[in-house]
Amino acid sequence: MSDEQIEQRSEEYVSLRYAQYSIYERYAKKFGLGYKSLFVLRMLYTSPEGCTQNDICRFSVISKQTVSAIMKSYLSKGYISMEEIAADRRNKLVKLTEVGRKYADKIIPTIIKAEHDSMALLGDEKQAELIKLCMTYAENLSKLIK
Repeated sequence: MSDEQIEQRSEEYVSLRYAQYSIYERYAKKFGLGYKSLFVLRMLYTSPEGCTQNDICRFSVISKQTVSAIMKSYLSKGYISMEEIAADRRNKLVKLTEVGRKYADKIIPTIIKAEHDSMALLGDEKQAELIKLCMTYAENLSKLIK
């Protein structure tokens, strides 16, 4: 394959990734959210036992400042609670409150169902292939960017 063809495919893949983010961004805007706020809400929704802000940063690659701002907003609206972790007082366990869960119930299940249905439409073999190829691409990218 020529360098031009590789460059073209690389650009196509990057465009597809941005298109996926754009889908989430458009959905988030329906609820007055940004993509990152939506992602944090989804993570809290799918972590009923709670998680730390550091967990969110590590998993999502959203900056600490942005996660902190999102947490302040959610806290002021009563969507989350924060409790100290006895073993590490620098971190707090963040959980959705009942109000937050009711709010998220209007938003997050639709995303999760769409993600699951979209994957199901690929069929077993293509699902496995997609995951394998994306993992390999991410590993290659990580090695090459260092």
